[in-house]
Amino acid sequence: MSKARIKLFLFLIVGFAFFVRIWQVASIPPSLSWDEVSIGYNAYSILKTGRDEYGRVLPLDTFVAYGDYKPPLSVYATVPFVAVFGLNELAVRLPSVIAGTLTVLATYFLVLELFSVSLFTFHLSLITALLLAISPWHIQLSRAGFEANIALFFVVMGTYLLLRARKNSKLFAIAFLPFIAAGYTFNSARYFSPLLIFGLLAFCRKEALQQKRIVILGFIVAILALLPIMPHLVSKEARLRFAEVNIFTDASIVATANRRMEQEGNSFISKVFDNRRIGFVRLYLAHFLDHMQPWFLFVKGDGNPKFSIQDVGQLYPIEAPLLVLGIFWLFGRERSIAWLLLWWIIAAIVPAAVARETPHALRIENSLPVWQVFIAYALLHVRKKILMVLVIGAYVFSFSYFWHNYFNHYPAEYSGEWQYGYREAIRFIQPIKGNYQSIVLTESIGRPYMYVLFYELYDPNAARRDIKGNFDAAGFYNVTGLGKYRFVREGAGDLQKQTLYILPPAQVPGSAHILQTIPLLNGQPQLVIFDV
Repeated sequence: MSKARIKLFLFLIVGFAFFVRIWQVASIPPSLSWDEVSIGYNAYSILKTGRDEYGRVLPLDTFVAYGDYKPPLSVYATVPFVAVFGLNELAVRLPSVIAGTLTVLATYFLVLELFSVSLFTFHLSLITALLLAISPWHIQLSRAGFEANIALFFVVMGTYLLLRARKNSKLFAIAFLPFIAAGYTFNSARYFSPLLIFGLLAFCRKEALQQKRIVILGFIVAILALLPIMPHLVSKEARLRFAEVNIFTDASIVATANRRMEQEGNSFISKVFDNRRIGFVRLYLAHFLDHMQPWFLFVKGDGNPKFSIQDVGQLYPIEAPLLVLGIFWLFGRERSIAWLLLWWIIAAIVPAAVARETPHALRIENSLPVWQVFIAYALLHVRKKILMVLVIGAYVFSFSYFWHNYFNHYPAEYSGEWQYGYREAIRFIQPIKGNYQSIVLTESIGRPYMYVLFYELYDPNAARRDIKGNFDAAGFYNVTGLGKYRFVREGAGDLQKQTLYILPPAQVPGSAHILQTIPLLNGQPQLVIFDV
């Protein structure tokens, strides 16, 4: 295959990747999630005032958001798009769309560096890029404002630079910076990146040892780049956030261990086999292996509809046998590369398994595009034409099935998972809200104050003055009021005149004067707007 043809195929693959990620992205997924509106409004606040929603000047360590303390880079990446397109769905999702597309391109060059240069390697690189371009896992996460998807681009770039440094040693000085950028984008990347870097340096140990001065310089540069975020990493807020999501604060494990030891009279044997450490190790291993379940990988996908359409796995079913064959063949012919790729997957799952929710497609997105490398390697060793025709047919059907369901069924079936209804309600009341002294808005489907800020283009300086709220014991910020808005979790108490109510159908009294019902895309009522 000539260089011109390779460039043409690469251009077509990247162009197709961009198309499937950008097509109708402002309307599908059907609404912005609460994380997306937080990123968007903070970007808007930075653009207009140079401060975040809490008044902090150009924060480099974290954005407080709802009290989950988001890494800052995704917010800053959104600022130029808000400046160009305004504060809307397209501006919030474009950084992820572009990062996803560039990851496909970067994957091509990564595979070229990983394997010895040959015609086979060019074919392998193109096929791997194509598989990532059509991956349901990567498409799903590229079409919403997920920080993990932007972080993945930096991970792939960092890996490429470290591999490239074997030929150009000067790159060791900057190769760690993309991994630092990933850590400034998504929390899991902060734990995953050091593990992957360890594997990459072991893989490149000959060249790294020969250029250890430059490698050390690279580490120094990376450490300096980490300095702005270090105070937050050791802060009380970071500890509270970690305690909330990790399995090692699960009191039920301790209770079970204590009960079992008491049943055996606290004998030596019971202390060895029934102690809480054994319980936590078993739970961690179970969470780790959750990410290897065939049901998760090839059939149903992540149980959270934000991360999967629920009708397709994280990988296509046809990729199950190809993955097994690819691993087997690669270990037989390129053992060191196979071990590096396997370590990459393990490194992605290690921090994700600590979390209480598993399997979790978002937290292990860092394992892409390794799966595709193994699968592409197997595809290139399919020799019989009839088998290749069947495989291509299976891919065409699988991708078409995913595409059909994603655009025709997924929005209607899962619009509620995307906090659908807040945007529609806020837009409906704009012409009439001046007629009321107060507005009561339910928190039953999310964090409504941020949707008010976002869709009313609320002046950031005024917002900081008008917001009423407090931090709870877990470190989350609970907003109870914003100007004339009052936010409630259950019901609205005694109904008042000159008050506009936006509540779930179950909380609407029979005496209500209903102005509008906001349905989900499946027709089920989501919110009711009324007065008395």
